[in-house]
Amino acid sequence: MFKFIVKRILTAFVVLLVAMFAVFAILTYIPGSRLGYLNIWGQGDLLDHLFTALSVKPSLFTRYLRYIYNVFTTFHFASMARHHDLSATVLQRTRFTLLLTFSGFIFIVIFGISAGAYAAYKKGSLFDKAVSLLSMFVASLPPFCLAIYLAMIFCLGLHLLPVFGYDSIKNFILPTITIASASLATTIQTCRFAVIEELNKPYIKNLRSRGQKEGVILFRHALRNAVLPTISVIREKTASIFVSTFIAEWFYAIPGIGYYLIQGINSRDYGVIMASTMVIAIILLLFNIISEVLYCVFDPQLRSTQLRGETDV
Repeated sequence: MFKFIVKRILTAFVVLLVAMFAVFAILTYIPGSRLGYLNIWGQGDLLDHLFTALSVKPSLFTRYLRYIYNVFTTFHFASMARHHDLSATVLQRTRFTLLLTFSGFIFIVIFGISAGAYAAYKKGSLFDKAVSLLSMFVASLPPFCLAIYLAMIFCLGLHLLPVFGYDSIKNFILPTITIASASLATTIQTCRFAVIEELNKPYIKNLRSRGQKEGVILFRHALRNAVLPTISVIREKTASIFVSTFIAEWFYAIPGIGYYLIQGINSRDYGVIMASTMVIAIILLLFNIISEVLYCVFDPQLRSTQLRGETDV
């Protein structure tokens, strides 16, 4: 398992470098960009010695190497428009984005799996039909439309929750629902179908014949085996969840990294765009690695396959 995680981290690092080079190249050739004038020389560091030994000249690739070297050695995100270090701002905004994203994932896992499992247990009941209808309705709404409806109902109508700001935990309730809506319906339906399939298998009938309680059968046996396809769906929806996070940050005025990226695009600050894009890419890759590890943990067959592969290596 350790070698599997290390291999995934190394692969993610290569993907990050390639993705950032693509963004750097696009921003370099945009008219008016200052990245094309980025100085490749530092202050006598290791990269300067390497460039001197190889007699390199300024180019797209060497400018990119200088940028990446500065980021990973000094954690210095330079602003091309404001001429100051963005590191503190990026860290502060990343905390808000991670908080929103984790709250969205927790909401999806808790409500999506529990509602899907209970709807499968009550198949054909009023609860099952209501959950299916509500999930289809939420899935058909774009996140920004849902954000408007939530603000109208809970703020303007009921006066229960605030819309803008980030002062208390109440400020994160509506953004969390907005973020989770992108994948909640799919998670509920996937979990429902998976649990229904498990409840119809012979081993469930055997457990019932032995006098096992329905709650134990549902949560300890059926749901445990049905959680694998649900985790797979949540993993595939990671990008959608992040897009919903950016929409929630913009609509609810939460200073996250997605909102910072939008501000950088509007002000044509390519340093902000590069820094925000790198942080977003790192977070996405980390979530993919975590989901793969969880998938291996919950799937003994896949875990044994990975272990056999590491032994062969």
